[in-house]
Amino acid sequence: MILDLSFIDKAATKKTPKTTRYQKPESLKELERLHFEQKKLRYPNIKESLLVKTSFKDDTSNELTKSIIAWIRLNGGSASRINTTGIYDVKLGKYRRSGSRKGMSDIVAIMDGKHISIEIKIKNDKMRPDQLKVKDEIERAGGVFITVSSFDNFLEQIKKYT
Repeated sequence: MILDLSFIDKAATKKTPKTTRYQKPESLKELERLHFEQKKLRYPNIKESLLVKTSFKDDTSNELTKSIIAWIRLNGGSASRINTTGIYDVKLGKYRRSGSRKGMSDIVAIMDGKHISIEIKIKNDKMRPDQLKVKDEIERAGGVFITVSSFDNFLEQIKKYT
């Protein structure tokens, strides 16, 4: 006897692709180690077991931004995150401009006397026209503008300028 299984929805039996689990690159593990060593030097009178180890990742824009800023500061540079998101004004009951210019990069840094703007673009994220305009202005003024998609990608590009 042969069973008739034609009633089973073929779409329902398709295997869904497994999502790949995040694997931290060795470069970020090294950043964590260096960051912890710096903490031990900064707080010599605190037991090492009481110092909190900072975890760095590069799988989201926020985490990659945090990792890049930490690397720049550990390497003698100055870096700041630029927030172009509006600020909610309770009195007005609406968002108002943040005061920063539209199109500014996510990070503005100075290393070895050079202005470096860093734009974070993860996955399918692309540069907007206002960001391309700012990039052009910075480069015409002699600054550096890089677009990065991962921590290793950042390290590869930044070594050209430091």
